[in-house]
Amino acid sequence: MFDLMDFEVELSQAGNPVYAVFFFTGLDLLTDTQAAHALQHQLSGHIMPDLLVFLMPGYALDEFRAQQAAPTSPLMAELSRKGPGSPRTYACAFYDVDGAITEYVHISGPKRRFETLIKGNSSEIAKAGLNHLVDRSNVLKKAPAGFFYSKPSSRASNYFIRAEDLLSETLHAHYLAFTCLPLIKKATEDGMAAPDTLYLDTIALLPLGMAMQMYLMRFGQVGFANIRSFHSHEGLLKDGPLPKAVSALCLISASSQCGLAQQWLKVNSASPTRVATLLSFDETSSSCTILHALKKPEDFEVLGEGEAGGIRLIRIHGERFVAEHSETKVLNIGTDHAPDSLQAKFYSFMGADLFSCYTQDRPGLRPRTVHVHKDSLVVANDFGGWYERVLREEAVASTKWIIHDDDPASEALADRAIVYLASCGVTVENKVSFDRFDASVNFEGAVIIIAAAAERGSRLLSVSRRLRTAQNAEKPGTRLYITGALFGRSYQMMKELQSNLTQPPKGHSRYVFKTFVEIPAAELACTSHWVEEQRLLGSLHSVTTTFSPAVTQRMAVFDNAAAGGLGLNPFWPSSLTGQPMTLSRGFAFVDGKKDVRGASSTDIYLTILWILQNARYSDKVQNAKRLESGELQQVLLSPDVFSRFDDGVIQGAFLRAALPTELDYRAQETHSLSMADIIQRVAAGYGQERGEAAMEFVMALAIGKIRLHKDVDSRLRASLISMLSPHVPETLYLLDPEYEPPL
Repeated sequence: MFDLMDFEVELSQAGNPVYAVFFFTGLDLLTDTQAAHALQHQLSGHIMPDLLVFLMPGYALDEFRAQQAAPTSPLMAELSRKGPGSPRTYACAFYDVDGAITEYVHISGPKRRFETLIKGNSSEIAKAGLNHLVDRSNVLKKAPAGFFYSKPSSRASNYFIRAEDLLSETLHAHYLAFTCLPLIKKATEDGMAAPDTLYLDTIALLPLGMAMQMYLMRFGQVGFANIRSFHSHEGLLKDGPLPKAVSALCLISASSQCGLAQQWLKVNSASPTRVATLLSFDETSSSCTILHALKKPEDFEVLGEGEAGGIRLIRIHGERFVAEHSETKVLNIGTDHAPDSLQAKFYSFMGADLFSCYTQDRPGLRPRTVHVHKDSLVVANDFGGWYERVLREEAVASTKWIIHDDDPASEALADRAIVYLASCGVTVENKVSFDRFDASVNFEGAVIIIAAAAERGSRLLSVSRRLRTAQNAEKPGTRLYITGALFGRSYQMMKELQSNLTQPPKGHSRYVFKTFVEIPAAELACTSHWVEEQRLLGSLHSVTTTFSPAVTQRMAVFDNAAAGGLGLNPFWPSSLTGQPMTLSRGFAFVDGKKDVRGASSTDIYLTILWILQNARYSDKVQNAKRLESGELQQVLLSPDVFSRFDDGVIQGAFLRAALPTELDYRAQETHSLSMADIIQRVAAGYGQERGEAAMEFVMALAIGKIRLHKDVDSRLRASLISMLSPHVPETLYLLDPEYEPPL
């Protein structure tokens, strides 16, 4: 892989923010291939940085200078390229054996005293990278409902810090070693020589220890004579004082309150300057240096002596802190899993053709799980009333600017806002699109930012950053963000987006963010269902040249998907009518006061996806009813879901909205048999109402979305081939009877 570790840092220069993107190269000099990949692919994930810096070890500086001097250097050729959206300044920074940035090499763009800025903020830069690494590594593990972790310290809590997840990639281990380099210098503050032994509380940190050793050797320093593991609390209690522990450097992977560091000092009579804890909930400790302080979850709990009650304990044991697995939970989906606002929103978009699936906005981008037809959304009846209410309640008289997304629907909303505000006596002086908004234009007063639809919200964040400079800091006006449809990847990501957008300067009231419909519908794993289906259908061309009407029709749907997505055809057509499947009767998740038979397949898919996302991640769903596969417990969708909801369109929606782990019954023979029985009954009804979704189940089996116990799977495939081949001969190729699902 050519990916470098990249992270953003916000620095301050003369009171102005500087947004820098750093690419960390690890132990070696940057290569031309890495530079090309970083600039052509990774850089696009960052929004309008002012400065791009490649961060390298100081011993690579001479070789880099030689590359600079060479007229045909491939590396310098790559660094000289700049495309649209590239930062204005490119540079390289080099750090010494103590982890401090001591050299800065300007490559291109304005210098703007960046050298002084970067050299003077070594610690802040290193911390920013570590924060990014921790955030992406998911080190904080929550115990399944009803369980607590019994830790090596003999304490029990509902969270466990798994620091070894920081080391999932080699570059991550190298970066962690880079942040640990200052610890070696700090260890000498007690007047003793540099440590010649490195103790780790778990062998899982060995990649970190080896990376530190390689740094020392390549910097020309004396490395560690020994790198040893002392097996956490159990090792200290069992072995007592360790050889050379007084003069050694001790690295502890994680400790919620630095209790292991205290135990190390007590047993080995060591100095706190020679002990470091990588991750902790404490910000400071008298027993050790803390590299990164985690934010303690609001629901963090610790059990006292004799307080276990009905809570079962999951023992963390072994050198790698492996936890015992909990019993699998099988969950049935009911109306209590539906979001509170689902009914009103479902009625507002039902049959309005507002959404499509598997749509690419622009060539080269990944397909979106659910795509919003913005022009249709903004003219919907319910939307118009909501939009005027937001303007009436949230817009202020000092509104001078309206900034809108670069699409006709968003611009139309901006025009409507100007007309409405004018009727209220408020004159908007400037209307501008996201792309044309210039941060150098300083203004006073409030601003409204409008986007018809958003997913990650990167364009909204870009405007927010520019507004920090444009809006007068001494007389800041408020900001009102209005988004028609927010389709984030998770509740957490949508919450973080709103938090970032509504965070005002110190002492100022929070900004306002309003959405008409807010659904965590951008689950990437769901898109893979269509990707695999399209790939599998394409592979049929290698085994046959003629296709049945059903397969021909489905292939045509994918052939047209590049233009506008799957539209009203997210699923296979009904085996009864040959048309898109629809509801044949009521819909259990709404009150039935309106006729729901006009809802499209896409409407039903979006609704079921919303319900499952709510069941997985909503704080309002009881833990016992959550559809969430934690590290220690697998949660499966009960086969009864497909029996209870027997409309083909609902069955297809559940199959595509579920995650693969939620339909993986391989270890559950009983549930495999139940699922196989349901699939056989649906297949037997092909051409009838009860068998509308037969091909949805076939495809889910064919791409491995549904996985059953080995013997059950083999029998089911043979049975389906026998039943469905007269209707869809390609079933033989889709369900190879020799297929064995890998365990």
